[in-house]
Amino acid sequence: MKDENFLETLAASLNQSASAKNIFGEPVRAGDKVIIPVAQVMLGMGGGYGQGNQQNKKLLPPDPSRTVSSGKLETPAEGVGGGGGMRIVAKGVFEITPKATRFIPAYDLRQVLLVLTVGFVLGRLAASGLEKKRR
Repeated sequence: MKDENFLETLAASLNQSASAKNIFGEPVRAGDKVIIPVAQVMLGMGGGYGQGNQQNKKLLPPDPSRTVSSGKLETPAEGVGGGGGMRIVAKGVFEITPKATRFIPAYDLRQVLLVLTVGFVLGRLAASGLEKKRR
């Protein structure tokens, strides 16, 4: 195998892409304000490499790298595989002014909790209405 450091190459490639700047752009200046996007970047990867011999396999056309070892035809074999994934979630922005710096979240946790609560209550009401119809 020519490049046994393929995982390092893959990681370097994904790492260059894994930044809020590459996804959301450069900080924005608006008058005396500077807006900087903030994101959570998650990166996962894996891979493997293996080698061995394939015995008694027919090769078309004949492979000159085959060797005879203990009376059996052997063909050197190797394989490599790798993959990765990346997820970027917008978290909000920093707003920087001459007077103050503040973080503005991309979503309001109170609103998310309110929507989940309303959905749960409506689901329970619908389930109890269906149960009453069955009786």
